[in-house]
Amino acid sequence: MIRTEDLFAPKRDTLSHPLEHLTACHRRIEQRLELLVKAGEVFEMNPTAAREAIQSACAFMERSGVQHTEDEEQSLFPRLAPHLEAGEAEFVGALEAEHKVADAAYARLQQAIAGLPESLAEYCEAAKSLREIYQRHIAVEDDKLMALGGRVLSPGELYAISREMRARRGLGPAE
Repeated sequence: MIRTEDLFAPKRDTLSHPLEHLTACHRRIEQRLELLVKAGEVFEMNPTAAREAIQSACAFMERSGVQHTEDEEQSLFPRLAPHLEAGEAEFVGALEAEHKVADAAYARLQQAIAGLPESLAEYCEAAKSLREIYQRHIAVEDDKLMALGGRVLSPGELYAISREMRARRGLGPAE
């Protein structure tokens, strides 16, 4: 339920809080993945609307999704590295490897999109597979990675991550 006061509350600048921003981005990625799956389910009934939904979700993934991965791989993971014990370093390495798995799954989805409507079954399978990959990955990041970052990163390191995230988006420093 939306509360009236929420409609008029100032929006929090999550880029100034990078771990919070990454978590918020996870929610947006989940929404786009769900949209990709739903588009496949309604494609035969309304191909125009389904294609628009697919295009919109893919545009988000190719812009914000890519930036999100860069935020983690170029800003967060390197700053975590000096603080990690061996098991934690393996955990972060596994997350980075999962990014490559997700990239390959996204490439399969793109191939299926190019073949629509003939490839509708492949598209639906690829969209569901991509959603499942991300669901597992995001759950682990939300649960363990963000707690790890919150525990070991200094305010200065978080500020540096925030600056890099802003620069990646063509934004200036926070006010």
